[in-house]
Amino acid sequence: MIYGSTKCAIEYAQRGAIDEWIQLFLRNEGVNVALADGLLEKKRYYIGPVVTDISEFGIEEGAPSYLTKENDIAWFFHVVDKMKIAYGDWDFPPLIVFYSAGKYEIADGRHRNEAFRQMNIKQVPVIFWTDTEEDFRYMIEHTSSMGMNLG
Repeated sequence: MIYGSTKCAIEYAQRGAIDEWIQLFLRNEGVNVALADGLLEKKRYYIGPVVTDISEFGIEEGAPSYLTKENDIAWFFHVVDKMKIAYGDWDFPPLIVFYSAGKYEIADGRHRNEAFRQMNIKQVPVIFWTDTEEDFRYMIEHTSSMGMNLG
């Protein structure tokens, strides 16, 4: 099974197992094992996938500021360009976004986010996660007004 797709994420979400999908996706071929491990350290609250307007996140445009070497920045945009080419033929995985106290951080999907931004695509599937019940309640209310819940 291909875990890196929105279709697969929706299937897991419909079974109430989006946390399991996240672990399988992040560990599949070593996509982001460090994030997968970190998510297991304490209780997390997940919402989604939800189709939402990614322009509301306030995420910096372009390569992430933590990339400082010219080769790393060039590679980032190389991957973004490949994603843009594959866009029509690819059931891309949802972005995984951390929400805390009014701020959003893309935990997995910076390349996809930048590709969408460059293609002027704003409505994309997102899985949100929070660490607190308060943020979780806010996100449940907020995501119901943002867009369509796919899970």
